[in-house]
Amino acid sequence: MTDSRLGVLAQGYEKLVGSPRIRVMAAAIASAVTWFCWAYWANREDPNQALLSGLFQGGVNFITTAFGSALLEALYNRIGDHSQGRAMCVVIVSSGSLVMMLCAHWLASTPNILLTVLPVYTVVILYCSSYIFGLHKIKNKYETEEVAVQ
Repeated sequence: MTDSRLGVLAQGYEKLVGSPRIRVMAAAIASAVTWFCWAYWANREDPNQALLSGLFQGGVNFITTAFGSALLEALYNRIGDHSQGRAMCVVIVSSGSLVMMLCAHWLASTPNILLTVLPVYTVVILYCSSYIFGLHKIKNKYETEEVAVQ
């Protein structure tokens, strides 16, 4: 890649990292597509049910990722100063996501509910943890730069 292309990519990355709205929407779209595909595959024995389960899982993941990411941002600002607060952020958001997924698949009559939900929930916990870690890293970088400027 040329230097100009790398510069454009770096600017795009900085915009993504710097904007909570862009972070939330990018994560929500990626989550919806990924988990639609997973739910479809997990229930592929019945194509009609697989499509319905995929749509429910994709929709739930879009909503929970968008809402959960925004909630992680808000909770981190309120209680994320300490490691217990950061852990609480992860527990609150991942638990809410699990409840929404279970309810949606119960309503959709998903036959393989555990196979559909448990891998997603594992990733939800990893996502929430890494999101909080990333917010902590951004906050520390911002505070370091502010101190250096003064």
